[in-house]
Amino acid sequence: MAKKALILMMICLMLASPVFAVGRRSDVPNVPFLSPDDETTIDLTGKQGITFKWKNAPLPGGGRDAYRFKLIKGFKYDFVVSEELERDVFSIEVPADKFEDSVTYSWYVEQRDASLRIWSRHDTVWSFKVIKK
Repeated sequence: MAKKALILMMICLMLASPVFAVGRRSDVPNVPFLSPDDETTIDLTGKQGITFKWKNAPLPGGGRDAYRFKLIKGFKYDFVVSEELERDVFSIEVPADKFEDSVTYSWYVEQRDASLRIWSRHDTVWSFKVIKK
């Protein structure tokens, strides 16, 4: 029994050690958002979709590897879009058919540090309400 506990403890330490050795999520700067604005209403009547945009700064210390865009219905974990994007892409178009009338959506973007291989936190989440007639 003691041998199993020792093996289990060693496995746990091996799995956890890269996390502590490489860095923390707080070491990777958050991505500043541009549009759509926070807490707005978007009229999608007759439109093709919504373009989400963010800034190309600040760059992580180890360089940027990729972005990850997430669009959520409401504020929980009902993901409408979750997509990893190239490091030089600063916007994404989401088609109008992904949205429902009178529903609030939230969105955020994370960036991954190329050397640390960890994603930034998403402390900031912007939201908007959609109107479709």
